[in-house]
Amino acid sequence: MMAGGLTLLLAGCQAAPPRITPEDGTIDLVTLLRSKPEHSRFLAALDGSGLATRIGRQNGPVTLFVPTNDAMAGLPPATLALLDRPPAQLDATQRVTLATLVQANAAWGLLRLQDIQPRNGRVVTWDRARLMVTATGPRAANVLREGVPSQPGRAPVTITRADVLASDGTFHVTSGLVLPAV
Repeated sequence: MMAGGLTLLLAGCQAAPPRITPEDGTIDLVTLLRSKPEHSRFLAALDGSGLATRIGRQNGPVTLFVPTNDAMAGLPPATLALLDRPPAQLDATQRVTLATLVQANAAWGLLRLQDIQPRNGRVVTWDRARLMVTATGPRAANVLREGVPSQPGRAPVTITRADVLASDGTFHVTSGLVLPAV
């Protein structure tokens, strides 16, 4: 009896398996991003910039191009510090820095990869730039910001996983940030 009770107690102390968040359009975009630790830097930019309030059913659907944390590692050290260890209160300059990153990687509308192609591959971002999205497979594409020349030695931004669906939009996992014009 004692050993059985100990076994039950130990079983109860083991960590529960991680909860898988559905990507079928049943939960909102910000909650979906919060459930994905591999996108915490982009989420920190979204929260720190104050632009998370633009996302929600009341504002209409949104499409985000969201890099993984590793894909954002090449940002300047000061920007990475803002994302990884934000101060309790961000000043106006810090918020603008983060907003610039988010706006270059966000668009209005539910734009799945199949929806972008009939638009000649063009997506207008929140900062009014145009992205050229060229499909390279059923759930993959290259992304190029018009007017921003490719940098030698820097790989182009690609969508590595398209159409992660939320109730108020979608996001595409990218290999890097779509950088704003400087």
